[in-house]
Amino acid sequence: MLIDSKVSAKVLLQKWQNCLDQGFYRLLRLAYLPGPLRPPYKMMRRESLHPNILPQSKDWPIVQLNAHLEEFVKEVIHNALQAILDSCQGDEALREVLWCTVQQEKLRLKQRPWRIDPPDELNFWSQVATDLTTPQNAPRVLENIITRYVHEIVGHFTAKHFWCAEKKVTYALSQLLCPVSLKGTLGLVDTYQRLQERIHITGEVSQLRKLAQIGTIVMVPTHFSHLDSLVIGWVIYMLGLPPFLYGAGMNLFNSIFFARFVNNLGVYKVDRRKKNLPYLTTLKAYSCAALQRGCHSLFYPGGTRSRSGALEPRLKLGLLGTAIEAQRRRYHTQGSKAPKIFVVPVVFNCSFVLEASFLIESYLANQGIIPGMHPLKGHPPWYKQLQLGMNVWKREGAIHVSVGNAMDLLGNVVDTSGVSYDAQGASVDTYEYFHREEASVDSISSKDEVCTKKLGEAILGAYYRCSYILASQLVAFAAFELMRKAYYSLSLAEFLRRSPIETVLPYTTLSEGFAKLRAAVLQLHKASKVHIGKCLRQGSTATMIQHGLNNLGVYHIRRPLARNSAGDIVSQDLSTLFYYHNRITGYGLEAYI
Repeated sequence: MLIDSKVSAKVLLQKWQNCLDQGFYRLLRLAYLPGPLRPPYKMMRRESLHPNILPQSKDWPIVQLNAHLEEFVKEVIHNALQAILDSCQGDEALREVLWCTVQQEKLRLKQRPWRIDPPDELNFWSQVATDLTTPQNAPRVLENIITRYVHEIVGHFTAKHFWCAEKKVTYALSQLLCPVSLKGTLGLVDTYQRLQERIHITGEVSQLRKLAQIGTIVMVPTHFSHLDSLVIGWVIYMLGLPPFLYGAGMNLFNSIFFARFVNNLGVYKVDRRKKNLPYLTTLKAYSCAALQRGCHSLFYPGGTRSRSGALEPRLKLGLLGTAIEAQRRRYHTQGSKAPKIFVVPVVFNCSFVLEASFLIESYLANQGIIPGMHPLKGHPPWYKQLQLGMNVWKREGAIHVSVGNAMDLLGNVVDTSGVSYDAQGASVDTYEYFHREEASVDSISSKDEVCTKKLGEAILGAYYRCSYILASQLVAFAAFELMRKAYYSLSLAEFLRRSPIETVLPYTTLSEGFAKLRAAVLQLHKASKVHIGKCLRQGSTATMIQHGLNNLGVYHIRRPLARNSAGDIVSQDLSTLFYYHNRITGYGLEAYI
C-alpha cells in the first residue's frame, strides 16, 4: 500500500497510539505480536471509575497490616486469650470449656471432614485431651488452641497478586455480563467500559469515598450468589477504594483453584463447622484487631447466601459486634479524636442468580416443603442446552449495585464529614456513648448487645430502601401471586408440584395485575421506600412485561416464565419462579393482587 509522502511519521505514530488507546491492542495481542510491536504495559492499565483515594499501594491499610503480620497475630492471640479467661470464672470453668471444645472438634473430624483439614488435626486434639488431664495445664492448652486457630484464620496480601486478581475478575465478569455479540467485533475491545455499562453503581458513592478517607468502612452487602464477591470486589476497585478485608468460608478452600486465587488477597478463613467458644472468640478478636488498625472490612451480615431469594429477614451480628468493640478501643487509646468506624449497606439487584434453582430447593427442603420432581425435571434435552448456550452468547446481564447512606455504630445516619444525627436530626456524640464508664464487663457486654441489635435493625431498613425493583422481579411476583391465587386451596408444596402444563396464566390477567403492582411500586418510590428500575418508569405495560420476561432467569435452562404458542404465560420451573418472586416480598405488595 502506498503512503502519501505528505503524511509525516509523527502523524502515523499518533494514529497508532490512538488505536492502542481505544483498545485495539487487545485484538493485536491475540495474534501474538512480537515484543517490539506490543504496547507498553502502562497503556494496558485502565483507570478506575474514580481516582484512588490512596494512589500508593504501600499506604493501603491492608498492606500495612500484612507488613506487621507477626505483631498482629500476637495481638490477636493475646486479646482472644484474655477475653476467654475473663469470661471463664475459675480454672474449673475453663477446663469445662476446653473439654467441650475437644469433643466438638473430634465429632467434626468424624462427621464432616474436609480435604483442607490439616493432616495432624486428630493428633492435635488427642494431645489436647491428654494435657487437660492435668488441671494446671488449662491456660497453656487454651493458648495453644488459640494459636492454632489464628494461623488457620489469618490471610495474606500482596499488591502484585491483587492487580492480577483484578484483571481476572474483570475478565470473568465480562464473559458473563457482556458476552460476545454477533453484531460486530467491537464487543471485544473495551472490557472495562462495557462492564461499567452493565454494572450500575448508584447511591451514596461520593459520601462513601469521603468517609473512607477520614475513618474506617465496614461494608455490609446483601448476599444472593457466589457472584456477589466478584462484583463487590470490582465495585470497590472502580470506586477508587483500597482493598477490603473479608472472610470466606473454609469449604471454598477445598477448591485448589479458589485457594490459589484468594490466598494472597487478604481473605481470612471462616470455618462454619466450628461453634466452640475458643474459635468464635478468636475469629472476633481477629476482626476487631484488623478494624482497630484501620483495615476496611466487608461482612455479609446474612451469614450466607439467601436460600429463599428474599432480603435477609434476620442478620447474624457476631462479626458486626466486633466493630463496636474496635471503636471502643480506639476511643480508649486515642480519645475523642479517634477515627470513627462507619457502616455502609450495599444491595445487589439483578434479574438472574446463577444458582437460584439450587438455593430454592435447599430452602424448601429446610422448611420441610419439598415440591418433588415435575415431569419436565431431570436431564434437559440437547436443544434446551443449546438454547441456554445461545442465551449466554447473545444476551447481556445487568447488575444494580446500590450504595446506601452510611451510619455510625449506633445506627444513626452520618453526613460526608462523619457527623452523626439521630432520627430527629440532632447531632450525636458517639464518643460520649463509648466513653461512659460501666460497672462491669457484663454490663458493657449487655450494652453492646443492645447496640448491635439496633444497628442490625437499621441495616435491614436500609436494605429495603436501597433495593431496586426491576421489571423482571415485578413480573415474577405478579405471575406467581396470580397463579397461586388460582389454586389457593392447595398448599405451597402441592402447588409447586404441579406440572407447568397444568399451570397457565392468561396474559390479560397478568397485564392487569402487573399494572396494579406497578402503580403501588411507584407510590413506594415517591415515598423514598424503594428504588425502581429504568424500565418501570415509563413505557407501556406490554413493553415492561416483555422486558421482564426477556431478562428473568436468562441463564436458566428452564425459564421461570415464558409465553406459550397462544400468548399466555407459563412457568417451566415453579420453584425457581418462587425464588424470584421472593426478592420483593416485604413491601406489602400482596395486597394489590
